[in-house]
Amino acid sequence: MRKGFTLAEVLITLGVIGVVASITLPTLIKEYNKHAWVNALKENYSLLNQGFRKMMADDGVEFIADTEVWRAIGGDNYCYQADDISSDKCKDFYPQLKKYFKITQISKGTDVYLGSNGQVLSNVYKYKYRNSSEKNAYNQNIIYLSNGAMIWDYSFHKNPIISSNCDAIHNAGGHMCGQAGRLSIDINGNKGPNELGKDIFEFYITERGQLSPYGGNDFAVYLVGSTAGSNLTQENIDVYKAIKDLNSNCKIMSFGTSSHYGGEACAGLLIDQMNWKMDY
Repeated sequence: MRKGFTLAEVLITLGVIGVVASITLPTLIKEYNKHAWVNALKENYSLLNQGFRKMMADDGVEFIADTEVWRAIGGDNYCYQADDISSDKCKDFYPQLKKYFKITQISKGTDVYLGSNGQVLSNVYKYKYRNSSEKNAYNQNIIYLSNGAMIWDYSFHKNPIISSNCDAIHNAGGHMCGQAGRLSIDINGNKGPNELGKDIFEFYITERGQLSPYGGNDFAVYLVGSTAGSNLTQENIDVYKAIKDLNSNCKIMSFGTSSHYGGEACAGLLIDQMNWKMDY
């Protein structure tokens, strides 16, 4: 006589498996996504730093402003996302930039649609702040990379803003003494969720061509050291470092209730304090 499970037993087992799966699967997916975002950020962080280092090495210079690429910035000494691609500010800079980064295009998106009068009504790229449900359309220039990442909300400064207090900054352990630009990078382009702190991260470009995460250690020392009369104590520095609040936002204490609760400082928290582990 063969023994087996009854139909009722099979259905009960499948039901239990389904309940367990419904409980554990969202957590597994969430952790998988975090791991994927961090790995993509590492890749792009490395690629950008390597590109900046190579352009300085090719010209044999110590500061990024002395490279042929940066000297190609025209106009009033900066090229940023709102400038027309063919403007005097950017037209010579972008071709130089393409020598060091695999850029597929620089445009205001590939899927805009026009109204009856030809005006742009919407842009393909929309982003949101940390833990926000509202998406914002972005209708300025985007630098598209061949690996699917996008650089946006950027500004490249021909003449970096250099602190007059560099010695004190270096003595306090800082490696950033000036700003040669800033940028936000969406590490997976339009795949989503297009949210700051998840797949969007904000950086400054230092005078020596290194990416400095917003809300990171170097960023905090630079801000305190660049303020006239500031005392470079650890207590003063810490208020400019990213922290994790009760809502799992990345924020900077000194900015109070400003928009800097929106995830802009997550790069500093993730890289400098969490050792590349997205524990927020």
